Formats: sequence, structure tokens, C-alpha cells
Amino acid sequence: MKVRSISVIVFLLAVLSAGASGLPPTDRESSGSLNQTDLPEASRSLVEFAERALEYVRENGKERALEEFNNKSGQFVVGDLRYVFAYDFDGTCLAHPLRPESVGENLIDLRDANGFLLVRNLNRLASQGGGFAYYVRPNPLHQDAPELKLSYVARVDEDWWLGTGVWLSEVPAVFSADALLDLVSFVDGAVACARERGKEKALEAFNDRNGSFVDGNQYLFAYDFDENRVLAHPFQPDLVGKVRRGGLDIYGFAMDPSVETGLGGIREATRDGTGLVYYMYPDPASDMTPAIKLGYARAVDDDWWLGSGIYAKEAEEAESSREPPASREELAAFVEAAASYARVYGRDIAIEDFMDLEGPFVREEVYIFAADFNGTSLALPFLPSAVGTNRLDLQNSEGVYINREMRSIAKNGSGFFDYLWTNPLTGEAEPKTSYVTEVDDGWWLGAGIYLGDGDGSTEASIS
Repeated sequence: MKVRSISVIVFLLAVLSAGASGLPPTDRESSGSLNQTDLPEASRSLVEFAERALEYVRENGKERALEEFNNKSGQFVVGDLRYVFAYDFDGTCLAHPLRPESVGENLIDLRDANGFLLVRNLNRLASQGGGFAYYVRPNPLHQDAPELKLSYVARVDEDWWLGTGVWLSEVPAVFSADALLDLVSFVDGAVACARERGKEKALEAFNDRNGSFVDGNQYLFAYDFDENRVLAHPFQPDLVGKVRRGGLDIYGFAMDPSVETGLGGIREATRDGTGLVYYMYPDPASDMTPAIKLGYARAVDDDWWLGSGIYAKEAEEAESSREPPASREELAAFVEAAASYARVYGRDIAIEDFMDLEGPFVREEVYIFAADFNGTSLALPFLPSAVGTNRLDLQNSEGVYINREMRSIAKNGSGFFDYLWTNPLTGEAEPKTSYVTEVDDGWWLGAGIYLGDGDGSTEASIS
């Protein structure tokens, strides 16, 4: 199984426990903030460095400040470890001394190695005045290996913001495609259940610690939108019914996902195309020692939302089912899971994982294929040489333009397409069905299975 070497969402060591700061989380929840004296040296130094940069802006103006921030030999670059970066609220990079090629680029859709919409989320944080954030970026000290970073961002004015960060290289954080797929499938399945069963029955199931929605240490949490009231939490049932205002971890970051996603924030995340969030939470497998998690959340309706998260240890151990789909229903579920994966983690990550012959999207002879709506192939794991070529005119033995037909179905949503295709195992043309679906207005994907005995007719159905 291939594991992407990414550094994010980690088991924190004991030094990262909430008690290490001398203040338990409950003591901070009333104020929702920390004094700098309560922060560890790493976080306090970030705040001080950012404040010095803000003072420089006030004294010298924006133009001179950006010139200094972009100066690799200037006072705001300390080796390769510490520097100031800046963006405007449209997402354009204004300063980055170590990556000058980024300056002037609009990076609003930049994702980190885990699919987190980095600039959008930092924009949101800065628009609220600023604060701490976790994310992953290439570390120039380690051959640009993607590693976890703690950053502090601050709003300069209504037009732009600046930030600085420190690497947390010692904190292991590797996530496989299997773990990321499991997270999305787990939450998407729970949302479907909630919409089908109704709120009351769904919450009863989500709160059952011995039920089907608790898998080891993975579980669902649910909140309402109006008051940020806890609706489900199987490992901490005493929280259910309470309004949570959250607290901050010892780095000054949100201790609970509701701080980031509650009270309408999940709606913003959904509009961004993802409900991903980083947060620290007690790990039941480590005596409730706080650890950073990668969370995924979705709105069930306008009243409430739910989500789940994964720790690094669970991610390392995770392996999705590799059984190939054997029916139309299983095929559709396989493809829809891949489409959801692509929407949450982004096209680049998804396509890389679709092309991985050892990954969860290749199951024996069944695999995910993808193309844009112009006809260019984006993913064909068993024929990588065809990726990047236009395959709209591909025909089967009956002269049917199968990719044109499947594209037409995807343009209208999703559905099955039945056709004849040569089975590489037998060398014979056999009836096959593919299920295809639109990912967004730019591309679509699908997968197919051979039907065995069938009439071999070519037909399309749209759902």
C-alpha cells in the first residue's frame, strides 16, 4: 500500500497535552483566548514576530514593508526557519521570501498535502483578527518534504494580512489514501442515514457507544447551528445537550471542532468545497491525552451538522476494503465514494490516488477512471500513457463512442452505461456496465464491471 509522505494531523506527544500550559481547557473556555504568558515558547515567539512585522508596517507603510518581507536577507527572515508571508483577502500572495515565484499569484484555491484549503482558511482566520492555524507545507530544510506547520496570522487592515510559522517536524503525521477515504465515507454514510431515518433516530444511533457508528476510536459528533449545542458524542455523553464555546489548546488553537465549524462556519466550508478542519481533542486510546485530528464535517440540513475525525495512529493502520464491486449497487457506491473523495480533497490529490495501483481506488480489475469534459483523460491507472490525451473518439467493436456516451450521462448528473468491451482476461467482447458521475463542472469519473451472461445490448440510463 502506498502512503503519501505528508505531515499533518498527528498524535501529539505528552508535551502537547492541555495540562502542559498550566491551565486546564475548562479554565480557558470562559474567555476563549489565552494571554501570551500562557503560551509555550514556540507560539509566543510567533506572536512577537508577527507583532514586530505589524509595527514595521505601521511605521514604514505597505510598500516598504512588503519589500522588506520579500527580502531574503532582510530582518524578517531568520534562516530558513522563520519568515513573514503576506496575502491580500482575494488570495493573492504579496510576500514570500523563500518562494518568490509565488508573489503575485492568486493562490485562493491552494490546498495543503491533505486537501485542506490553506489560503481560504487563513483568510477566514485573518478576517476575524487573526490566530493560530495548523497546516502542511513543504519544508525547505528537509528537501521540501511536506511537514506540519504551526502558524500565526494577523490582519493588517481590511485589504491584507500577514503571518509567520514554525515547523513541527518532530511530530509524525502520515495519512494514507485509505484513511482519507474511510473518513469521507464514514461521514457521508452518516449524513445519508440521518436524512433517511430522521434526526431523532439518527442521533440515537450516533450516541450509542456500542452501535454501528462507533468503529474503534472513530465516532460521530453532531452540533446544531443555532447555539452550537452538542447533539451527539458517544465517548462524552455528559456533553450532549450542552452549548459549547470551545477552548484553546496550548498552542492557542481551537480545542474543539465546533469552534471552527459551528455557528454557520460549516456552511462556509461547504461552499469552499470541503468541510475539512484541524483540531485538537482528547484521544480515547491514549488516556484522553489531547492530539491533533483531521476532521471532516457536513451539514445534514439547515438545523444541524455532523462530523468525525481521525488520529495519525488510526490513519497509519487504516486500510479500506479492497473487494471489487460485484453488482450495480456496489459499483455506484464505489464511484460515488470516489467522487466525494475528489470534492473534499481536491482534484490533484484525488487523481494521484486514482492512479495508484496499490491504492484503494484500484480493486483487482475494477478501477476509477476520470476525464475532463473536453475529453482529456485524467486517470487511467492501467494505461498511464493515455493520461493527458483526448479519448472522445474511442469506439468499441460496435462503433459506439463510449466516452462520448458516458460524458453525456455525467453532464446530466450520474448513471449507468451498458456496452460491449473486450475483457483482457478472456480476450472476448463481453457486456460491461459503467457507472459515471460528475465531480464538478470541469470533470467526471466512473468505473465499470463485466456483467457475465447478458444480452450485450448497448444502452444508457441516467439517474
